[in-house]
Amino acid sequence: MRLPENKNDWFTVAAVSVLAMCVVTFDHEALGHGSVCLALHGHILLLSSSLFRCDVRSGWIDPAGPVANVLMGTVALVCLRLVPVQRLALRVFLIFMTAFSYFWESGYLIHAMHRQYGDLYFFAEFLLGHVTIWERTIAIVIGVVLYVVTARIISNELLRVWPQRRVARSVARIAWISATVGAAVAALAYRGHGWGDFTDAVLEFGGSSFLLLLIPLRSGQIEEGRPAPVIARSRTTIVLAAIVYAVFVASLGRGIMS
Repeated sequence: MRLPENKNDWFTVAAVSVLAMCVVTFDHEALGHGSVCLALHGHILLLSSSLFRCDVRSGWIDPAGPVANVLMGTVALVCLRLVPVQRLALRVFLIFMTAFSYFWESGYLIHAMHRQYGDLYFFAEFLLGHVTIWERTIAIVIGVVLYVVTARIISNELLRVWPQRRVARSVARIAWISATVGAAVAALAYRGHGWGDFTDAVLEFGGSSFLLLLIPLRSGQIEEGRPAPVIARSRTTIVLAAIVYAVFVASLGRGIMS
């Protein structure tokens, strides 16, 4: 199976997307929540692909995951300017690392304030005591703005690579499907009780980044004489993604408990 109007190898696109999903999840749960828990001399009680528990209670642990994702997503976006066009698979990895990071946290801000539950709502309670409906509304508006800005950024980055809308959209859709299925399958390995881990994992990628199914909405400027860039089959990338994903499932997917 190949992407339309192009000879991009969809196995490699899927592999790169799964790698981005694993890294973004690690950034949020382990690097973000986990590092702050340890910095506060706590012990990690539960670390999975979407759940985290620390034996130290602190309002500063809650925002650490979102902050880590935004920070690493921004680093990925900056690095895009430094990666040559010839390193196409790496550029695509950075694009979707930014997409998954930003979509997750902007969507999560909207969801948390609407449901009055979740890391960012708990952090708001920690800072403000009581979160009023107006404060929640302002936060939701900020989340919507960030979500729209993220869609524009990712759309523009995809069109820089593939000015043809159909090709760029096909890559985005394969990335969304691969990351969502990857997150869901990993969560099925969770050895805890209930479906909370699975539901959260699917929402964090499939739910928050669903706009990848629709963007870009327009075509970019096609330069005359410019050859269409192609992601060729990369066995190295596919094998690397398989190894990283296997480790991801065996660790964060199953859940690390103490």
